[in-house]
Amino acid sequence: MYDVEKRISVDTSDTTVISCIDELHLWSAPFGLSLLETVKFQKNIEILDIGCGLGFPMLEIAQRFGSIVSVTCIDPWKEAVQRLRIKAESYNIKNISIIEGNIEDNDFPKNFFGLIISNNGINNVENLDLSLSECYRIAKPGTQFVSQTHQRLIHC
Repeated sequence: MYDVEKRISVDTSDTTVISCIDELHLWSAPFGLSLLETVKFQKNIEILDIGCGLGFPMLEIAQRFGSIVSVTCIDPWKEAVQRLRIKAESYNIKNISIIEGNIEDNDFPKNFFGLIISNNGINNVENLDLSLSECYRIAKPGTQFVSQTHQRLIHC
């Protein structure tokens, strides 16, 4: 029987570990794909990805929208942000800005973003109330907010 209290520990600052987990995991694919199906694509909007991690679905969105939008992504995980910058450069994606940081502590202008997404990211913030308050502050009226989170399933 699997004991949920015994977890495998990895060093998430090790670039070798980062390169190994960089591929899309099967457990996260349905979340990201569902998010992509939900997003209403519009021209000339600013997009924010909260907790972008290694870039899915942010890179997909940046490529789908192309140069008609600007995509900003934010994540506190330094090594993932570094890896994401390498990926964006290698894919020649020019319509993105990658920020190492937290949504709770940002300097985004009020009423700026027309689409805010988070794929298993908003559930990992330090202060959910403050994070959602910041989303409200930086969202334009009518902004679409799409967030996917995973739930832990426990069998007793």
